[in-house]
Amino acid sequence: MSPERPCPTHARPQEPERSPAPPGPPAPQRRARGALALIAAFGGALAAAACAPDAPPPGPPPSAASAQVDARPDDAGAPDDDPDAAAPADGRPVVSPVQRPDARDVPQRACSFTLPVCVHAPADVPGAAVLEGLAHLEAAMRAYDALGLPRPLPDGERGGDPSYDLYLERGPRRGPLRVGHDMRALGERFDAASAFAVAAAPAPGRGGCAGASDAAYALAHAVAARLDAGAEEGAIAMTASYLAAIAAPCPAEELAAVDAFQRAPERALTGAALGALDGALLFPWYLDDAYGTGTPAQVAMSLLAIAAQPTPAGAARFRGEPDVFDALRASLRARGKDLGDLLLDFAVARAFLGSRSDGAHLSDAARFGDSGRVRFEWSLPYATLPRRVAPLRPIEPTGATYLWLDLSAEGAAGAADLAAAEITFVADWELPALFRWAIVKVDRQGAEAGRVEVAGIFGSSRAQRTVVGLDGLAGLLIVGVNAGSMIRSRPFDPDDAPFMPHAYAVWLSR
Repeated sequence: MSPERPCPTHARPQEPERSPAPPGPPAPQRRARGALALIAAFGGALAAAACAPDAPPPGPPPSAASAQVDARPDDAGAPDDDPDAAAPADGRPVVSPVQRPDARDVPQRACSFTLPVCVHAPADVPGAAVLEGLAHLEAAMRAYDALGLPRPLPDGERGGDPSYDLYLERGPRRGPLRVGHDMRALGERFDAASAFAVAAAPAPGRGGCAGASDAAYALAHAVAARLDAGAEEGAIAMTASYLAAIAAPCPAEELAAVDAFQRAPERALTGAALGALDGALLFPWYLDDAYGTGTPAQVAMSLLAIAAQPTPAGAARFRGEPDVFDALRASLRARGKDLGDLLLDFAVARAFLGSRSDGAHLSDAARFGDSGRVRFEWSLPYATLPRRVAPLRPIEPTGATYLWLDLSAEGAAGAADLAAAEITFVADWELPALFRWAIVKVDRQGAEAGRVEVAGIFGSSRAQRTVVGLDGLAGLLIVGVNAGSMIRSRPFDPDDAPFMPHAYAVWLSR
């Protein structure tokens, strides 16, 4: 966001098992106590659209509310116990779609002498590859032990003993590893399951960090399955990705994942599939930066633990409520914030990633370089205003969108003195989405110099604000986030995937 870039585009020890607890309080009380626990843990077209000007409209556009569909204004203030509200979505299948390989197909077995981890492989996989995979698992478990995380739930004798099992397969690494879970453990009050993974055998002696990253990801998935086997897939994927990046840093894998994530900021945070490192790891990373107490991953793991619930025996799918975002909402409410506030803050932070980092939003953010630059929908020179623009693709719930208004000497050539200038911002969007907006002032060093937030109003699909004090700025960064439905009884639920995206139009004038 420096003036030299007038059109910012994207570059391209063993823990005892939990014993059954006596019956507890009703669900609302349990969730409230869980929220308090998390508060304690908190502690204190992939290129941007073209920059060519379009024909300026004669005046501010009318509200788009009349053109929206699926709007239910009567429900905008519905209470949480509305009998007409949609039933909670079911969670993941109780029976994992990934199954353990037959023991006859993986006769090789190597287990650690000091840690409860084992690696299995077909007969034709080199023994050095098996030992390398075991070393990766041991390193990951030691890292998670150092973070104070629980170890995976013992799986009985499924892999020959209660240790965690990683199964290797022949051939080169062709794609994501496959992670699976066993049936819900008996004797546990909340949903918990042991887990395993199937991955490509590492190539011995060829170096690289992909194998270590896969092993750390697989083990992180197993830790999450112990805390909440029914957690939504997207939440487990982002958490496992974040833990893997901590335990087994792999720059090549992380750069690719973050680059893909930043190229598509409009996608939901929980849109990742299990098995591959995903750039959504930035979200738990941000939670640690903003609310953590210094120990990595504590916030994300606390959310999983708080959201755990029991599923009735015989159910085909885990009970999906409460979910991680329910736990997050309850915890934020106690801090005087809501999920929309958090999503907007995170959206602003991810704009200052990589080569756009100003050192004030995410720790160690500059290491991603140009791969960390988020895609801007538009870069608009000040002299071309007024303009009305729309995004390349609609925005999914929890997704974000970015616009850049260039106030540099070139972008503002021939304009009035910026010290006395005003910018009028008007946004319209499709119902029933609720958008939140922030207008971030960026100085000529690329740092945030101030921020004006524009809150969405339940029942309205329009927001507007006038911004002054433009002198000395490189530009205005306009950040929007789809905070979910404006129907209060239907907040964002990660189990509702695939998500319905919604578009918007922004008017800027001077």
